[in-house]
Amino acid sequence: MNITIFSASGAIGQLVTQLALENGDFVTAYIRNPKKISLKHLNLTLVQGELSNTSTIERAVAEADVVISTLGPASDMSRKLKGTPIADGHELIVRAMKKLDKKRLITLATPALQSDDDKKNIAKIFLPNGHAEMKKMEGIIKQSSLDWTVVRIINPNVKHKGQSYDYSFGDKPAKLGVSRENVAKFMYSVARDKQLIRKMPIIYNK
Repeated sequence: MNITIFSASGAIGQLVTQLALENGDFVTAYIRNPKKISLKHLNLTLVQGELSNTSTIERAVAEADVVISTLGPASDMSRKLKGTPIADGHELIVRAMKKLDKKRLITLATPALQSDDDKKNIAKIFLPNGHAEMKKMEGIIKQSSLDWTVVRIINPNVKHKGQSYDYSFGDKPAKLGVSRENVAKFMYSVARDKQLIRKMPIIYNK
């Protein structure tokens, strides 16, 4: 596959990039700072740009079979709202994909982004900036015509000790934490599987 990965230099983004390269895929990594990604591979292409740069985003997704975003809102504890750069970036990504007739998008969110499949209300994440990002993203994603999957996570800072993972739609008990390694494995597996199109699973460590 040709996979475009946004925030490929981040902790989860680098893990997804590594998995894709190990499995023989071609990766276009969209990054702000090339110095933050140490991976080197014949199948890896770096595209440097901001989330606000429409033309660069279009160039990054031009050859993509799948677009994966590991962008996530900062854990900002302040009460002052500071805009929605991640949601705004997603809006440009979705717009570029629509323009270039690309369909498959896999992205990250928190359970503050509500799924129509949720069997019960999931606790609101009390981070004003992150919550504002998620609610704006919710509209952008749900209103798009893309074959999207939103992978929702809580506390992706759990140390990985070889645990497996599972997912729910808020319909069964789930641990409030997941390792970055399991998030990356799940996102990559979703890229090869059409079962979760237009679904928003919550992933957690078993």
